[in-house]
Amino acid sequence: MKPKQSERGAVAVEMAILLPLLLLILIGTMEFGRVFNVQNSLTQAAREGARHGAINYNKASLDVEGTSLAAAPSLNGLGVAVAHNAASCGPNLNIEVTTTVVLPSMSGFLDSGWFGTAGIFPMTLTGVGVMRCGG
Repeated sequence: MKPKQSERGAVAVEMAILLPLLLLILIGTMEFGRVFNVQNSLTQAAREGARHGAINYNKASLDVEGTSLAAAPSLNGLGVAVAHNAASCGPNLNIEVTTTVVLPSMSGFLDSGWFGTAGIFPMTLTGVGVMRCGG
């Protein structure tokens, strides 16, 4: 029974060494998934705003910002900014819609200051949509 007594606590030591690495991988995967989702939503919102502006550029009901934000309800509460050039839109010209958000970290673990680094978050994400006016 002596060999078993000398290995006592080995699993606890191994877990103490591996647990931080496993948690970092888990948190990194969750943060990456969130960033990927927000980036896709920003691009879709910009595309829908550009489509609305290209079709309705000469109508009084033109609301590029509202259409862009309505196209991405998952971005509610993140403070999305929408910029566009719909006022200068005309036949054979392009409308460009840009959506921007400063995304904070979901966990706070990858923020600036950890490990003495600049950090990854907050991260500025941008989506752009361009379409031909009137067409």
